[in-house]
Amino acid sequence: METNRKVFLLLFLFVTFCSYSQNKWTTLRISDTFSPKNDISAIQFDKAGNMWVGTWCGLYKMIDGKWESAGNQNAYIQAFYIDNQNAKWVGAWGGGLSKSDDGASWTTIKDIQPAGAINIITADRNGTVWFGDWNCGVLSLKNSKWTAYKPEQITLGDNTVTSIACDSKNNKWFGTYHGITVYNELAGSKLYNRENSKLPANDVYSLCADSKNNIWIGTTNGLALFNGKSWTIYKKENAGLPSNLILSIAQDQKGFIWVGTDKGVSLFNGKKWTTYTVENSPLVDNRVQTIKVHQNKIYIGTGKGISIVECN
Repeated sequence: METNRKVFLLLFLFVTFCSYSQNKWTTLRISDTFSPKNDISAIQFDKAGNMWVGTWCGLYKMIDGKWESAGNQNAYIQAFYIDNQNAKWVGAWGGGLSKSDDGASWTTIKDIQPAGAINIITADRNGTVWFGDWNCGVLSLKNSKWTAYKPEQITLGDNTVTSIACDSKNNKWFGTYHGITVYNELAGSKLYNRENSKLPANDVYSLCADSKNNIWIGTTNGLALFNGKSWTIYKKENAGLPSNLILSIAQDQKGFIWVGTDKGVSLFNGKKWTTYTVENSPLVDNRVQTIKVHQNKIYIGTGKGISIVECN
């Protein structure tokens, strides 16, 4: 019986690995030449299924297989998000926050001053849009009402919010350079850092709330998994990650976790880690800055373009 279980497990791991390693990889670039337009910071899809991409050099939209400028040209797009109403939000370095309802004309949002250097934009299950600012903490927009949260409302490690994740229990998770905060309108907020938890580093660059309401935390010193009670730490030394600098995280439709680093992207199926780099796969660049799961494809945004993995 024990032998049968081992054989089954080995077969499962083999099939899982093959299901991705044998899948089709393709590459997309905004420009065919070396260009900051290929430095990808965000990937989103609108309600019509069109792909939008934030880059070091503006916002672009793919139409009929061709890229077109969608505004904010020559600006470094730090954050880009399409909300439930199909409105487009752009946070540009030095350019504040802009919104477009039709994808063509853009309006600069003045309601959130002095905030304006937006790092991250996302929405919770109720449709509230959340914004993480470079120096002004957390803001939200609900029913046309803006809220800038004070320290007594949300306890943050510092006022630079690098990442946000919203789970299905309506908890909001905020990553900063001094730890991670979980916030709920009813329960308040709690800060986790190296002093009061097993967080491997206070510098948090990426977050992902999975389908089981676990929170995956990407730091400058490894990946942390927190289920609300216990912590599991994954590093290059114990998990086969190519680097401990975690830049992006996403969960695919199989429930597997994709982790982007500065030295490649790793796939975790719950049992085994598999790493893809430019040396062993068609990955276009090892610096994986954003990951977007759409339908049956994984879109991997890097410093030199987008690698797409089509899943069987």
